[in-house]
Amino acid sequence: MQEPLSRDALELIERLITFDTTSSRSNLELINFVAQWLQSHDIAVTLIHDADGNKANLIAEFGPKDAPAILVSGHSDVVPADPADWSVTQPFVPRRHQGRLYGRGSADMKGFIGIALNSLVKARHRLQRNAVVLALSFDEELGCLGAPLMLPHLRLQEHRLRGAIIGEPTPMRIGNAHKGHVAMRATVHGVGGHSGYPERGVNAIDVAAGLVLEIRRLAEEKRLNTPPDHRFDPPWSTVHTGLIQGGSALNKIPERCQLDFEMRTLPGQDSEEVLSRLSAAYPQAMPTPIQALAEQARLELECVGQYPQLDEQRQGYINWLAALAQCDSNPVALGFGCEAGLLASLGIPALICGPGSIHQAHLPDEYIEFDQLERCEAFFSRLIDALDDELPTFE
Repeated sequence: MQEPLSRDALELIERLITFDTTSSRSNLELINFVAQWLQSHDIAVTLIHDADGNKANLIAEFGPKDAPAILVSGHSDVVPADPADWSVTQPFVPRRHQGRLYGRGSADMKGFIGIALNSLVKARHRLQRNAVVLALSFDEELGCLGAPLMLPHLRLQEHRLRGAIIGEPTPMRIGNAHKGHVAMRATVHGVGGHSGYPERGVNAIDVAAGLVLEIRRLAEEKRLNTPPDHRFDPPWSTVHTGLIQGGSALNKIPERCQLDFEMRTLPGQDSEEVLSRLSAAYPQAMPTPIQALAEQARLELECVGQYPQLDEQRQGYINWLAALAQCDSNPVALGFGCEAGLLASLGIPALICGPGSIHQAHLPDEYIEFDQLERCEAFFSRLIDALDDELPTFE
């Protein structure tokens, strides 16, 4: 029978939920709270700020400084929440209700972070033979923008890191693969003017429409011509235009149009293929009615965020973590991406395992079941027990 969730862990999770760490806002209030709480328990903390100083990553170390270590990772930011869409509670007002904890971030992923923090602080004096490095990032939801700033610091510890656990919601199953992601932006600069004389200008929206068609063609090619990887749903790389902004008034020729688009790639595929495709296609391959306009316009292409794929196959680490999670050792490929691919670039095995469901994570009335939190707390208890023994080298 599963032990009930400890009261102090639940209260800490609820406290974390009260911080509005929507990605568009600063996360410093939460990060400073966690840092001060850890330091009050004599835990060494390092903060790594963004260029503006408005956001920060946090790295905390538990156990001997030079001992072999497991990296535990989570992100502090959450997706936006409109209070008008919520009925059980308000987004940043945690509520216990019918075996669930409601609140934005409860599943993704403050539940995991609260359990990790509480469990590791309680075990800090037990960790004598091995260590845990806890890494909390910002702006994961915007394309893993914060984690890359932590990598130089973590590479200084590369020699002792044996593996990474990323606590994204997987109902405490083992995830060993996810697609890569690259977010891109195309900006078309045309020539403005009065809409009554369209031939005297260059309509940037018309040119951008040609780019959308080219992006769509690449998406179809990936769907039809790429060897499928049936671990994923869908089993091909996807390309998608998600946002278009252009023009300022109906009676003006739009002189600027911006497209935001993305590519989610299977392991082993080039995530920046779409950028090189558009660069090569512009303006010659634009649809015939648009080509002349495209020749008069100027195109800017840029990558605004990316993270690599994950495809972890080291069975020894998979088996070790599955035993701690008491779950099936046959891992699953995940339909969402996260920071695991970035952390795998440290050369260590990286797996995803955390409480809750991704299908609740971004919805109104986000919740996590208490049973999931209890399973996660038991997982950390077994992890700490395992760190009393010699930590394997997972080849």
